[in-house]
Amino acid sequence: MFENPYTQNLQEQIGQLSKLLGGQTANTMPEIMPAPATNKFDCVDGIEGARAFQQKMLASTKHIVWDSQKDVFYVLQKDANGQAARIQICSYTVEVEPTMEEKYVSRDDFNALVAKLDSLIKQKGAKSDG
Repeated sequence: MFENPYTQNLQEQIGQLSKLLGGQTANTMPEIMPAPATNKFDCVDGIEGARAFQQKMLASTKHIVWDSQKDVFYVLQKDANGQAARIQICSYTVEVEPTMEEKYVSRDDFNALVAKLDSLIKQKGAKSDG
């Protein structure tokens, strides 16, 4: 008949916490929650910057940061006790797809190439005849 005030207070706190976490309740929270990011991509200066970033992370989190100097990114982790795990260093290469102008030649360029080939073939034919 009467609701336990401690249970009601706890349920309100869980609801408020759920709103802070973006609507996720304790049952639906992911196993690994990323550290709060200030922008879309977090960049650091080398491995030392990655270690400094890792120290600011929350316990039980995993986060990826990009190196601003090299083509690598770092996978940072902290265990449930807040201890920093070994940093994984992953290298990558960026391949840029060629544009249409780089893939194909224009009709004028093609015709100029054909004309040059024709003249070379004629020159070779003239030398072999003489």
